[in-house]
Amino acid sequence: MRVRSPAARRTVGYWRRPCLLASFAAACIHAQIAGAAAPLLPPDYANSDRMHYCQWFSVQAAWGAQARFKGAPPTFQYVNRTLLHDWFMADSAPGDAVYLLDELGVEDRRIYEEVALLGWERMDAWLQSQPDMEPPDWTLLPVPFYYICKDGKVR
Repeated sequence: MRVRSPAARRTVGYWRRPCLLASFAAACIHAQIAGAAAPLLPPDYANSDRMHYCQWFSVQAAWGAQARFKGAPPTFQYVNRTLLHDWFMADSAPGDAVYLLDELGVEDRRIYEEVALLGWERMDAWLQSQPDMEPPDWTLLPVPFYYICKDGKVR
């Protein structure tokens, strides 16, 4: 084993390997956190159709965020298509839950709930940092969620 002098230990080359290992470990941890938090693609979306999936994702997450802004707890209630459509188009959903379509199957419900909850949690964080936050423009609210999906980042 070769012993390095104190001057050699202070060089950049001596610290390169530990820094590379630390960087790799940090990248793995970040990827694991982002991967675990980002919802999976619904079964009917092809992996190559990322843009359409992110559009769907952004609207669902914004729906959860809007419910949180109106004071809804992180609970879900299911209603028929006509009622949900009317609430969505008029921005008039009650503030007692996050409402989803009652005809969703078990797996679809899990995916929709996961995405809406992500939006609910993000709005909750925004409201905690800015308690007197003005109502956002609901038509633009999906935009940050689109970029979260597109970039694969949740934080």
